[in-house]
Amino acid sequence: MRSRGLVNTLLLVGAIAAASCSSARIAESVPASDAANGPTSIVNALASAVDLRAIGCRAEAVRGAGAMIDGGFILTAAHVVAGALSISVVPSGSITGEPTAAQVVALDPANDLALLTAPGLDIPQLQLGTMTTGDVGSALIFRDAALAPKPFSIVRPVIVHILDIYDRDKVDRAGYQVEIEISPGDSGAVLIGPDGHADATLYAKSRAANDRAWAVGTQSVPALIATAQAGPAPTAPVGECAH
Repeated sequence: MRSRGLVNTLLLVGAIAAASCSSARIAESVPASDAANGPTSIVNALASAVDLRAIGCRAEAVRGAGAMIDGGFILTAAHVVAGALSISVVPSGSITGEPTAAQVVALDPANDLALLTAPGLDIPQLQLGTMTTGDVGSALIFRDAALAPKPFSIVRPVIVHILDIYDRDKVDRAGYQVEIEISPGDSGAVLIGPDGHADATLYAKSRAANDRAWAVGTQSVPALIATAQAGPAPTAPVGECAH
């Protein structure tokens, strides 16, 4: 683990998985009528999600998730992609399940956030939003390469005193305590509210309670976008592997 105090109860939810990707789809547990009849924003939110694999830091690929946001960037957790030699994503609506190569263009070790680009990937882009106590929505989680949105509720906004993803600097990470059961491989999954906005990103689960997790808010994402857009190089250093 890479934390102290309150953070001793956190468990990073990035996971190691086989590098191969099977066909991605929306899981049958989500009724088709929900997507067909729901608001356009919610349909876009489902279609914005990507299943992610990062190779280079473990013997097998590190598994995670993410979603496309305004600007054409995929938002995910930094500890999933930091240090990766190669990254691939499969969008939730893919018929073939063929992965698309992605690359890191901005990395925030303090807030455990990263932005990726995946040239040629044409999926909906989500606006950023925020949440407060009692808000509910869906987490864009994958199960067996299928998008399986999972309901969540916000217990409270929190500031978590934690070490950055490299176990070096103490940081204060603003985000939310979330009521949701998550599993290894769910890091980077974006939380979507009823308006279909990208409101937060999952990065850890509790060791003390199965239905407790933590997500980082979107406050620092605009600065990440500005960094990605301002950089003259097409890619950003991915740094070393996270702890």
